[in-house]
Amino acid sequence: MQVSIIGAGLAGSIVYRLLSKQDYHIDIYDHLLVRGCKSMNFIFSNKNELLITKKILKTVNLDINDYIINEVKDINVGGDDYYPNKKFYVINKSKLIEDLVPRTMITNREFNPIIKRYMTKVSSNGTLAREFVEETETKFYDLIIDASGNAKVLQLEDVNAKYKNDIRTCQFLIYYNNSSEDFNKLFIDEIKIHKGKPMIGHTWIVPVGDGLYHVGCAYYKNDHELWEFLNKYVKKMFGNDYTKVCECYSRINGNLISESFIGRMHGKRGIAGVGESIGLTTPLGHGNIYAIHSAYVLSKLIIHYELNKAILKYKKYVVKKFRKLDEDKKSVKSFNLLRIKKLLKEYYNIPTYESIKIMVKSLC
Repeated sequence: MQVSIIGAGLAGSIVYRLLSKQDYHIDIYDHLLVRGCKSMNFIFSNKNELLITKKILKTVNLDINDYIINEVKDINVGGDDYYPNKKFYVINKSKLIEDLVPRTMITNREFNPIIKRYMTKVSSNGTLAREFVEETETKFYDLIIDASGNAKVLQLEDVNAKYKNDIRTCQFLIYYNNSSEDFNKLFIDEIKIHKGKPMIGHTWIVPVGDGLYHVGCAYYKNDHELWEFLNKYVKKMFGNDYTKVCECYSRINGNLISESFIGRMHGKRGIAGVGESIGLTTPLGHGNIYAIHSAYVLSKLIIHYELNKAILKYKKYVVKKFRKLDEDKKSVKSFNLLRIKKLLKEYYNIPTYESIKIMVKSLC
């Protein structure tokens, strides 16, 4: 079988590593030199997520413990109080991706049909109007896997609604020179719930270790406003005594899971999506655990079943397994106070009285 994987981040790398054990011809494409830079490291917010990832990585002979660079037990939510009893595991994402699939194995360019697909209009319920506008690069493949990370295709028919549900993010990896300050806590600040939008905006500081900190923000703002906001925030928190190691800007898709892109047969060709390309992100932008999980499931089904049957089973699995993600996003979009309070407690251990303050501030 001839396979093309679009995107060499976390999901694409898992798929490549698992399928490469079979007698397939696989091409993996990524036009970015820094893979997975949307989050230069990432966190697991509960032990169950860590165990799932450990089990999946074990199938490709990797140990998740080799990539844990910090364990954060306390969080700060926009004030002076710290909330313990919620452990976050900070993972070195760049090292993990490189160990899964070294950069030398990747074709460094964009893949036109997938880019064209992003420009395809869809109806308001997410149904495809057309799949591809050209066949030139797809005709060589039996299976195309979209692991590109952003489902920018989900445009409503109103042209002004383009990227309506995408939340912009920018982030820095910095080195803080003043070791006398105690920043070994997870800071979640400036939380903002935008009514009518399926994702929650927030700012964060994650201590990576050895003086490094991952600082970022995610909001429905334009590029210039976002960078200006984060630069001011970093200066407020760290003063001038820090060095920027690297920076990154991207969009996180806030749309609901799109059945149109989970999987389908296009003639005799199979097309499937994994991770964020099909909307597998939480309302707070966390998508790494779902990228790993969906990539693993798709790979195993492709190995064990005929292509059309594998894609059908995968589509049914995703719709059923990750239904809660859609429900969570709908509750944020409709400003469901009870569900939002529960979400903030589940992800960040934010107490009820803090959640109420956040929601009141969001209404102002």
